[in-house]
Amino acid sequence: MALALIQARLGSSRLPGKSTLPLPLTAVGDEHTILGHVVRRAQRAASVQQVVVATTTLALDDPLAALAARLGIGVFRGDEQDVLGRFSGALGQAGRFDTIVRLTADNPAIDPAFIDAAVAYHLATEADYTYTSGLPLGTNIEVISAQALLRAHQAAAQPDEREHVTPYLRRHPELFQLETLALAVPPAVAALRLTVDYPSDYALLSLLYSNLGPDFPLTDPAGLPALLARHPWLAAINGANVQR
Repeated sequence: MALALIQARLGSSRLPGKSTLPLPLTAVGDEHTILGHVVRRAQRAASVQQVVVATTTLALDDPLAALAARLGIGVFRGDEQDVLGRFSGALGQAGRFDTIVRLTADNPAIDPAFIDAAVAYHLATEADYTYTSGLPLGTNIEVISAQALLRAHQAAAQPDEREHVTPYLRRHPELFQLETLALAVPPAVAALRLTVDYPSDYALLSLLYSNLGPDFPLTDPAGLPALLARHPWLAAINGANVQR
């Protein structure tokens, strides 16, 4: 079984406090926040045993830590820039886990079925690091072995390696077994931007949640693909946004 670690902070310059925003816009309750949906979807994956939010020690993120606690999940707080250090600390706090699923609190459309597929592939190939491809931006999955994560934590020295968790692994294929799992969804779905970084990202996901409900998968023909076929303009809502 895997530990799902959700990196999160509230200091976004383009959409402050985004992880605590309701989704859809009119929803009420902690479980209907963006973070609440990420937690719920991670918990619905059969391969995930525990979910922990890894946030910062900044006072700005106190509401985020409180929200995670109200959602009934663990919280680890560490350095704002050293997300790799936060993951290592959260792993140590959580107990004995051999497998970590890396998630972020601004990606509320992750599909539990693909989490399970990525974990299964990671274990079957005995990989150190597994990344999925072929899914919409904001829904691909990263799986890391605990041993590889701790090794990266000890060795990674570049600022981007500390901030983004996995660059050290990807830069050293001579040290780690790296695997990519290619997944397929309908082309119109694959082209979507399903992360929340800008207000228009939030607008699109709010519309999708309003029309499809909180648990919509990426592949159900009667769900997201059918909605896009009826309203192809949906993809244009945030299509011009540039990923950082």
